[in-house]
Parts: sequence; structure tokens; C-alpha cells
Amino acid sequence: MSVALSTPDRVAIRLQLQGRVQGLGVRPAVARLAQQLDLTGSVRNTLGGLEIEIEGPSECVAEFQAVLDAALPVGCNVLSRSESAIPPTDRSDFEIVSDTSDGPLTTLVPPDTATCAECLAEANDAADRRSDYALISCAACGPRYSVIRQMPYERGDTTLAVFPLCAACDDEYTSPADRRFHAQTTACPACGPNIWAVDASGQNLGTRGAAVDAALSALDEGRIVALRGVGGYQLLCDASNETAVTRLRNRKSRPAKPLAVLVATVAAAERIAVPDDAERRALTSPANPIVLLRRRESESIAPSVHPGLQTVGVMLPTTALHDQLARQFGRPLVCTSGNRDGEPLCFEPILAEQDLSGIADLWLHHDRPIARPIDDSVVRIIAGRPVTIRLARGLAPLPLELDAARPLIAFGGHQKAAIAWSNGHQSVLGPHIGDLETLETRERFVEHCRQIEQLYRFTPAGIVHDRHPDYFTTRHAAEAGPPTAGVLHHHAHIAAGMLEHGLLNEPVLGVAFDGTGFGADGAIWGGEFLLAHNVTQMQRVAHLRPFRLPGGEAAIRQPWRVAVSLLQQTVGSETVQGRGVPGIEPDRLTSLLSLLSRPNLHPVTTSAGRLFDAAACLILSIAYAHFDGEPAMRLEDAADPTDQRQYPLPLTSDRPRQLDWRPLFAALLHDLQAQVPPGAMAMRFHRALASGIAAVIRETPRLPVVLGGGVFQNRLLTELLVAELNDTRQLCLPGRIPPNDGGLAAGQLAIALAGQPLAE
Repeated sequence: MSVALSTPDRVAIRLQLQGRVQGLGVRPAVARLAQQLDLTGSVRNTLGGLEIEIEGPSECVAEFQAVLDAALPVGCNVLSRSESAIPPTDRSDFEIVSDTSDGPLTTLVPPDTATCAECLAEANDAADRRSDYALISCAACGPRYSVIRQMPYERGDTTLAVFPLCAACDDEYTSPADRRFHAQTTACPACGPNIWAVDASGQNLGTRGAAVDAALSALDEGRIVALRGVGGYQLLCDASNETAVTRLRNRKSRPAKPLAVLVATVAAAERIAVPDDAERRALTSPANPIVLLRRRESESIAPSVHPGLQTVGVMLPTTALHDQLARQFGRPLVCTSGNRDGEPLCFEPILAEQDLSGIADLWLHHDRPIARPIDDSVVRIIAGRPVTIRLARGLAPLPLELDAARPLIAFGGHQKAAIAWSNGHQSVLGPHIGDLETLETRERFVEHCRQIEQLYRFTPAGIVHDRHPDYFTTRHAAEAGPPTAGVLHHHAHIAAGMLEHGLLNEPVLGVAFDGTGFGADGAIWGGEFLLAHNVTQMQRVAHLRPFRLPGGEAAIRQPWRVAVSLLQQTVGSETVQGRGVPGIEPDRLTSLLSLLSRPNLHPVTTSAGRLFDAAACLILSIAYAHFDGEPAMRLEDAADPTDQRQYPLPLTSDRPRQLDWRPLFAALLHDLQAQVPPGAMAMRFHRALASGIAAVIRETPRLPVVLGGGVFQNRLLTELLVAELNDTRQLCLPGRIPPNDGGLAAGQLAIALAGQPLAE
């Protein structure tokens, strides 16, 4: 209901908008609407969102209220709106004003977005004053999260503050009719940040067009370019040049993990991949993620871009600089994170030249400071639904629908680290940081936590962490000072899925399948069925049959160890010794079988991820994995969907129930001996797992089923499960919150905010 206090001639109201209402050109849109209706007043960004004061004739004020939502920019998301009457003060104009309020941040921090089509058109127009300007942006696009030093969102509180606007930019900034009216990151070649190129000897190769030309020449010669993007450095090379790609892999110490590919247009993407409509929408969204697509058979990219895989990660240009390079180069470009494998993303020019020395041949720098580094997001369409694989630029910070009553911070896990927090007013999942294996990444993690507390203006009253005692995040939580709470790994996975689907207070059956997680019994869990009464209470009702993990963590990189362990339990040591394992010398096999006769030496696991590893070892002869998840990725890609058979995976009568994988591997051994094609065996394995999961689901009450854990990044398995259940159950698939460990912190935070006690 509209409310207003009146004088004989005028009425006035104050509107408060909360949600994603900053960094999208909302204030200029409000100002234009007010001026079109001859209204006076003001609009300001506040720590709580957006505040509008409108004054004028009652019929005009009423029209403003009626059409405001339709006038707001695309991407604006108003979560709440309140109105109150205020006294008219006979103001003479409508102003956009800055807010200087103190206190906790309640509005959403805007994410970075890709350069919009209008800006790219200007950059590609030789007659435009921003022609070829690499860092062009407007009120609707460009850097946000990566340049904000503090909120509310004002130019003076971003890293653009050191670039005063020239007269021409200032005219646009202050003109309500201009598309850059109050565009906080606006700039041009005369007044804004710019680019320059440096070679490996430190020689400056020029600025602007000369820098781009130098980079293009280097790429054409098969060399590697380090480009400073929105949130940090990326490494580029010619994706069609096998020698260049191999050189990048060797220098970056990334022997096999897939590399993303940058192309200029959707049409160019369709020359190397086969996107469907949902994948095109993800590819062209303002978030600008890397999208995992099915490769085209006649693709023109080098085999080592995505060795042995049927999928390729594709992205469109993020900035006008990316657009210039992609268009002028004319061929696909590898575009991967600017770091040595396992180290944090480089984002400062001087340090990037040091840290990427020996990797890059040329650096393409810009001088717009990055307030906080952020990597590229990765998305995959599964069962028609966008699933976030890596939450980063364009998608983070991700607001969470939680009761943010207590200021808490959740540290997540150890791999794919990301934190979540509540500042007492809003809850958020932050961007991907990386695996916490190195000192440098751990230091980046600690600094990221400090920056978030500063940006969101809170001091955590407690810390939530994984229960694994050896994780860096667990140890850091214990040393940080505030009270702590440990959450079981797979409990957090299911809680994240419950949060995704608004089921925090509902009973659900959770299916948590991943590689590694500390279990309630001290074993390594990873193939779990958890019956949840609500988000804080879960009971294990079924799991995969346990097996020994010879060598512990060594087995993650050496799938043959897992294969031997499973086969030893399936057919016995003598048969395993007689058959052998692909790629493994008889002496090593004998030694491991001897060790397996002493079960106390090896941890016990129920890991679905390790089950995939063993199957990939036997079917595809993958004895060693270059990165976590590689065997499973290759097994999924190898599967032949035309094969309709499946291996047996019976459900036992134990309590908790168990899916017994021994008949599966016995049948797989039979097919190996019969020389069944690998594609058929891979498909039969996936069908077995989907059927086994469905069997457990059917044995439990008719509750919503929540899927969590990195295994459900597997499109084939997830879609087979959807088909198996055939709408007989409410199946809650992953979505915005990553199903892998990148989403753990969201689940941890949900559990803690629901009332889990903290220990002093």
C-alpha cells in the first residue's frame, strides 16, 4: 500500500530497497524515472541497500511507485521493499548522493560482470572516443567485487578512485541521459587505467594498440602470454598449436588437467563444441563463466587442450581486451589461471612477473588495482540445470537464504577451499580460493578471511569447520580465537543441498557421494545415504561397502592401489596376481597384496570417488592420476550410451544397508576377459551406480532426495539417476552452490546458524 504525507500541493515518501541493488546502474535508472515524472528528491546507496526519497504531485508519486520495478536494470534483484511517509521539503531537483553511514553491511556486494555488448560495440567502433579501449565499462557492466574496497558502492571506495575523470567522462557521469550516468567504474583512454606489454627480459613493448599487437605476435609465434584480467592473471596461448599447448603444460606443471578455451563469439564456440540452448544461455550470461561443453568431432583445437576427453571448457570474452585478442587472433585461445599448478592466482604486476617467470614469454598488464583476486567461474549443464563447478568471478559473492542472526564464519574444507559467512544481517558464500596444499595458498586463505570481515563489517563470534583433524582449516580455526564447531563433511554436503532447495527444516534423504571425507566413525566416508530430520540432525542409513585404501592418500594419485584392494576382496589374492593389473609390474602387485594381508595398516573407506578410480584403472588402464577426479572424468567420457546393460550392485540387508560392489567388479572382470569394448564397460558401471542409488532411495520413506558431493558433477550419472527414478521422487539436484567441496562452507554455515552449539 502506498503511503504519503501531503501538503496542499506535494506529497513525499521514502523507499528502502534491499537485495542486489548496487553496482548495476540502479541509481541512474531511478534518477531517470524521477526526472521523467518531474519528481524531486534523492537516491543513495547505503549499507542496507538503496534509499529513495521522492517528492512531487501525488499522482506522479503514485505512478513512480507503480512503475519502479519495471524501470530497474536487468540483474537487479529486490528482496524487500518498504515505504514510509516523510514531510515534503520543496526540493528543486533530484540528486544522486553518497552515503557515509557506519554500521554492519546489509546490502549485497555486486559481482563482476562481463563487458556488455554496447561497450564492446563502442570499443570496436573506430569513430568512438573509446575505440580499442581495453578496460571499457558502463553502469551495467565491468568490475565490481574485484575493485570494491568498501561498501556502499561508490567510485571513491573502489580502486578506480585513483583515476579522476576527464572532462568528457565527467560530462557523461553527470548527464542523466547518458548510459554512463553515475557509472562508478567508467573511464576512457585519456583518464582511466591502461595496458602495456613487457617481455621476459623486462623490455616495455608499448601501450594500448602496440601492447595488443605485441601479444598477438607472441601468440601467433606459439609463445605464452600472461594477461591481467578482471580478478587476476590468465595464461594464454594458441589453442590450435599442439607445441604451444604442450609448452604451457610443461611450464605450468599441469600435465593433463583440461584447459579452458577463449573464443570471440557463440558462432566460434559452435565451431569447436556443440552447445544446447541452456549451455548457450550460460555461455552468454553476464557472469561470463567457463561452460563445459561436448566437443565437436571436427574441432580445430590441439588434442592436449583436453587430452582424452569429450568435453571442453569454453568461455566468451570477459573484457574488451579479451575481445580484441580473440577477434584479431582469429583462432581459439587457451585461457587458464595465471599461476603455477597448486599455487594461488597471481594478481599484482610485479609479483606476476616474478612468479610466472619461466612460464610466460610476455606479460600484458593493466594498472587498475585489484582489491581482491578472483578466478574464473566454471559451470556445467546437468539435466537441463546450470550447476556451478567453481564459484568465482561473476557468480560470487553468492547470497544465501539463511537466518543470519549470528556473526559466524565457515572455513569449508581443504580442497577447493571457499568460505561462507554471516555478518549478523546477511549470509554469503565466497569465491573459490584453491586447494590448501601450499603455504602461499594458505596465506591467501587467511588474508581473504580478513578482507571479508573488513568488507562486510563484522567480527565473527564463532568459526565452523570440517571435522577432519588434519585439515589446515581445522587447525587454523582452533588457533583463531573465537569458539568453534566441527561439522561432518558429508553432513555439510547435504546441508548445502537442503539450503539450495529451501529444505532446511524439512526431512530429506541425502545422498553424499565424493572422494574423501572424515566420517563419524573415524573412517574415510564417501558413499553415504543420510536421513535428515532437519538440517542439524542426520542419521546414516546406508553406504557403499567399506574397503581398504592401501597407502592412504597415495591411493588418490595411484588408482591401481584401489583396484587391487577391491579385486582382492572380490576374487582373492591369487586370482588378482594371476590376472595382473594394467600398467603395474608383477613385483609391485605382489608387494601390495602382501600389505593388504595386514588390514590394520590401511584406512577404511566407503568412497564412491575411489570406486570410480578402480573402475577407470581396470577399464581404461589408468594406473596413475595426474589430478583429483581425472579417472572419473575419463570414465564418464568413455561411456557408450547405446549400451543398455548394467553391472549388479545389490543392496544388502545389513544395518546400515550397504551397496555391495563385489558383484559389480566380478562382472567387470568377466567383461575384461571377454574383451568387451571399454565404452560398454564404462556405461555398465555408471548404470550400476545409478541403479544402486535408486534402490536405496526406494527403500526409504518418500522424502525429497538431496544430492551432494563431487561425484554429482558427473552429468552422465546424475542424468541416469533422474531417468531411473522417472519423477517418482522429488530429486533435488545441485545448482548455484557447488556440489563439490567448494560448497561445504555453505552447508557448515547453515548447520551452525540453525543452532549447532559452539565450543569455547
